[in-house]
Amino acid sequence: MISSNRLTPFKELKNYVTSWQKEELAFSYELDCSVTPAGLVLTLHQSQTAFSLAITIQPSPDSLRISSFTLEEESHLGDLSQPLYDAALIEMVLQGLDLIAFCAQRFNKQEVNFMLSSDDADHLTSLKSLFQSISTHTTIHGKRQLLTLIIGDEFFETMESMTVQLHQKLWGHQKSDLVVRKYLQSADRTNAPVLSFLSLHKKDTTVRQVGNVIAFPKASQHKTAI
Repeated sequence: MISSNRLTPFKELKNYVTSWQKEELAFSYELDCSVTPAGLVLTLHQSQTAFSLAITIQPSPDSLRISSFTLEEESHLGDLSQPLYDAALIEMVLQGLDLIAFCAQRFNKQEVNFMLSSDDADHLTSLKSLFQSISTHTTIHGKRQLLTLIIGDEFFETMESMTVQLHQKLWGHQKSDLVVRKYLQSADRTNAPVLSFLSLHKKDTTVRQVGNVIAFPKASQHKTAI
């Protein structure tokens, strides 16, 4: 078991997730933490969608090691609104990486090595510009993808750029997707369960009338800081 003096305290991790600026994100998050024989497991929950991301962290001498990055999703959301579904998945992955970067800095590690199954790695390979290297290896557990991440200014700048692009694209879909528009116009979006919009008729998601489209928020000057 990892000794407590090497672990980021659960409270600190949860406080970090709570500190995420809700106005800068499309969704809100909660964190569960546990210690298992496999390592420290951080489970990030996306409040509005019921999506979750389980990350297993194992400190090693020279780097932070990630042995699982398992995403559980609600498939109905894709039927309801593809743009909202895509945004939920991508933002979840980006916030998971943000949380991993926080842990790496708390462990005084600049390098993070993901040794993942193909299914887990699939969520990250589309963000390959973030990684120093990606390779395939055969282990006693079968084939694994090794993705190496360097935590530094370039990483945080790329993350911020990806987040802004994601939100700009989502905000743009208000014109053609009623579900996106209703969600973004929710008085308290942080408490708006996306799946409550299932009562909307599917054909309404193709409505072209712009209506009261809200403006995309100004780019944040906030960067992930430890």
